[in-house]
Amino acid sequence: MSVIYIKEQGSCLRHKGEQIAVTKGSQSLLEFPIHHVDQIVALGNVQVTSQALAKLLEHGVDISYFSFGGKYIGHTVSENSKNIFLRFAQYEAYNDKEKRLEIAKRIVESKVCNQISLVKGFHWEREDYDYRKDIGQMQEILRTLSEKRSSHEVMGVEGMCSNIYFHCFRHMLKNGGVFEKRIRRPPRDPVNAILSLAYTFLTKDMAMLLEGASFELYLGFLHGIRYGRKSLALDMIEEWRQPIADRLVLKLFNKRMLTEYDFQEDTGDGVLLNEDGFQKFCREYERWMAEPNFQNKSWRLLMKQQVGILKKSMEEGGCYIPFEYKE
Repeated sequence: MSVIYIKEQGSCLRHKGEQIAVTKGSQSLLEFPIHHVDQIVALGNVQVTSQALAKLLEHGVDISYFSFGGKYIGHTVSENSKNIFLRFAQYEAYNDKEKRLEIAKRIVESKVCNQISLVKGFHWEREDYDYRKDIGQMQEILRTLSEKRSSHEVMGVEGMCSNIYFHCFRHMLKNGGVFEKRIRRPPRDPVNAILSLAYTFLTKDMAMLLEGASFELYLGFLHGIRYGRKSLALDMIEEWRQPIADRLVLKLFNKRMLTEYDFQEDTGDGVLLNEDGFQKFCREYERWMAEPNFQNKSWRLLMKQQVGILKKSMEEGGCYIPFEYKE
């Protein structure tokens, strides 16, 4: 999957024959054949002409829109699936409270198992921290999952395990990365900023896969329903946070691929990537997603296959089996 990121403020995507041209005023910044790209990511003040948009959608090229700081806004996607029957099956599964709870439990169980697997598989060198104690606490909490009778209680299990997991995660940062705990809005340190950005990109990729398969994005089994929230995409990235996003973040900081010089203070009392840092992150994220990483397959291919597993479980009424990562 070829993805092009456009962050030059004031630039514009224009249709030019069988190519897309990126211009800024009278200056030509980039040209690329439409059939060589699968997705475009526009960040900040980037315009797309109606002619370019129509041509991109005609060729099945999706466009994602982010703020300059990396906040996901939305996307335009080509119409490539019209499976209304899948949506009926999804609504039916949601309205079945036992089925909904079962799927929510499976998602959380998979996420916590992936957290434990990542911690266990880390090459521990520190003698002043015993990760086994934290893993034992997570396993003890996870054993209570079968007793939970509501999505709220299931989310409580996820929350407690994640608090312990991020305590472990702090000790996995080798090169002085300042990280005390998970803080989302605003991220107050570089590690939290990259975790948030990686999760945002991951959600964007999953939302496109789900929408392409005709799922109703706003109907989730774990995250439920909230106006304007793509709950199913949030459900489906839970099993991918550790194997994809968290491992990438550890790589970027532990190998000093990102340093303090790649960040700047945000006006909202947080930090964000500067221009050079953002280019580094986008480049490494795309490399990470496209190269064979697990079972000799790319993460994007594995995510697409997992959407197919969810689809099959909805259409055939079987159990959804989330992805589990093994180091």
